[in-house]
Amino acid sequence: MNASQEIGQIGQQRAAVYAWFSGLFASELDKNALDNLQSEPVEQWLNALSDEPLMQNSVSQFQQMIQAVTIRPDAILELSADFASLFLMATPVETQPYASMHINKDNPRYYGQSSADMQNLLTKLGLQTHEAFHEPEDHLAIILELLSHLAYATSEQMDNQYELLMLQQQQISQLLVWLPAFSTACQQHDKFGFYAALADLTLNFIQSDRLWLAEIVPSPHLPQ
Repeated sequence: MNASQEIGQIGQQRAAVYAWFSGLFASELDKNALDNLQSEPVEQWLNALSDEPLMQNSVSQFQQMIQAVTIRPDAILELSADFASLFLMATPVETQPYASMHINKDNPRYYGQSSADMQNLLTKLGLQTHEAFHEPEDHLAIILELLSHLAYATSEQMDNQYELLMLQQQQISQLLVWLPAFSTACQQHDKFGFYAALADLTLNFIQSDRLWLAEIVPSPHLPQ
């Protein structure tokens, strides 16, 4: 296996992780999603993620929250209420899952420049959001799904692999402008703690992924 094939194989694994995170932020958990969270494959996958030192604490916290969900009365209804209060209501602004609401803190608004930029990028890549997902294009779930698509594409488009990796770096850099504050806000406002733990796990994975990409993609040479 050469270097490009290895990057492609890792890309498929990364794509699965990003898609999983995207789904959890896209909508409330139903029974199937909750059962999946409590399944042995997910437990094994989380254990594998914890092998990365940067992720050990966040994985452990998320696993504890999964256990807490199993004994929470009316777990699906309660988690749906948590999801709505954090991500669907007008306040608190700090937990809104849209880049536009965080990047321009003096004038946070829906469908800001970040949404327009993401819409243009999706069009350029020949992608579009699912017709049933009626959210601005800079929603966290869409950004994560885009990263999933780009990561998987590295296994299929070997000739464009470098450009795809560079685009992932760009998207991750833009995401990390506001995701740490979003994660902190979730911890402050999520009383039960499931989505706070999810946000922290997502943040730590993306930070770890950024370090991996930095090793794979050479930095541009600076002028002498």
